[in-house]
Amino acid sequence: MIKNILSALFMCFSVAVLSQETLITFQNDLKTSASDIKDVIPVVNTETDEIAFFVADAKNVYGYKIDADFKVTEKITSEEKRRKFKVIIGSSASKDDSYRVFLTNKNQTDFASVRFSFNDGSTSFKEFTIDENETFIQTVVSKNKFYLIAGSKFNNSLSIYTFNENGDPQKNNIDISELRFIDTKGKNKKLTSLLIEGENLNKFDENTPNSIELTSEFRKMFVRDHTILITLDHHKMFTQVLQIDLNTLLANSFQFRKPKLGEKAKRTNSYLNGDHLFTLATTKDKFTVEILDFETGNLIKEYSATKNDSITFKNTPIMQEGGLYDSSRELGKTKRFLRRIAKGNTGLSVRKVKNTYHLTIGGYIVQNTGGGMMMPFGGIPIGSIGAVTVFFNPAQIAFNSFTNNKTTRIESLLDSDFNHIQGEIEENAFDKMKDFKSNNKGGTVFKYKDFFIKTRYNSFSKDFNFKKFTD
Repeated sequence: MIKNILSALFMCFSVAVLSQETLITFQNDLKTSASDIKDVIPVVNTETDEIAFFVADAKNVYGYKIDADFKVTEKITSEEKRRKFKVIIGSSASKDDSYRVFLTNKNQTDFASVRFSFNDGSTSFKEFTIDENETFIQTVVSKNKFYLIAGSKFNNSLSIYTFNENGDPQKNNIDISELRFIDTKGKNKKLTSLLIEGENLNKFDENTPNSIELTSEFRKMFVRDHTILITLDHHKMFTQVLQIDLNTLLANSFQFRKPKLGEKAKRTNSYLNGDHLFTLATTKDKFTVEILDFETGNLIKEYSATKNDSITFKNTPIMQEGGLYDSSRELGKTKRFLRRIAKGNTGLSVRKVKNTYHLTIGGYIVQNTGGGMMMPFGGIPIGSIGAVTVFFNPAQIAFNSFTNNKTTRIESLLDSDFNHIQGEIEENAFDKMKDFKSNNKGGTVFKYKDFFIKTRYNSFSKDFNFKKFTD
């Protein structure tokens, strides 16, 4: 008996250690000043698996190239740090061993890039513009290339800017003249108005842990197989999708019908994962989740519960978390779950881990502290400073998105055929990062291959530590 207990404890310890492996520790020896670090910028070369890791203080930018074996192979120092351009919007990697970081100003009206060449140790700065009548929308990094999306809601035009090795932009007009989109009332609406109006369009990585605070938004952008997919959920009965092929720069659109409950629903939403679209509709009396084939729109599976039912397909209690005192408590009855999510911002997130789908369904209410609205993402006004923006590193945004807003949720596990299965919800990579904290701006989270890397900086020894985290 004791032997079995010890074996089980050893297995748990082994799994914990393997899921939190230290990849590299290196000294920020290029930095000689006493000023604090302002930003860290990880750029992953998806062709070579190298990482260009840039560290910025008040005056300089220090670059370290880390190879696929997690060894520092090259270093570079740059004084190219213009105070006007504070918002990072993306990056690119070239075959000549150079990396380029793209920036914009606070108002997102002026743009620039900085090229770092590890080959010859040089850096260069270049400003560029988009058309005067255009509004900056979002960016994409795919296959080491950087793309900038802009549009004009006055003439309903959409464009994607591509960049050559010298960082020069080329405008590519995207033909959307034949694409039809509707507003909340079912009337025709300009696509660019839907993309530009309101808050910034957020990027999502399908299998990254994303909070309800993020996934409850009505507009989401996914990038897969060199294709942009933007889902729009402002209409209660339809999820509208814009698809842009980055190989051909051709656009297409299509719709998915949400659960019939959506006609009466206060809130509806969706989330894309793999070849399937997961849709949600909720009222104070009932909620329904439907799983649709993304290619055909056909219904594959449906789950629902009324306020008088037990939710038989959940793997956790109904949990209410957050709030002013960061409390956590269980809500016993389905009607309490429905009442809370129906009056808040409702959403669902889906991850596929080891052939099992992990669903989180719920809603949240933004807390008011009396001194104004709480800012999302750890108190940082997104899109305003440094590396924490909706345009760069969606893993960091996702990690920061678990806030002290009052969230009500359930979690469910489904097999590969979308049948509910029993079992406990295991800790994800983000859960395991909680004890690996950084009390300065040398810490970040980014996706590398099929796992996450969290960095920590010791300002006294000037050491960076990269640790691997897996689900």
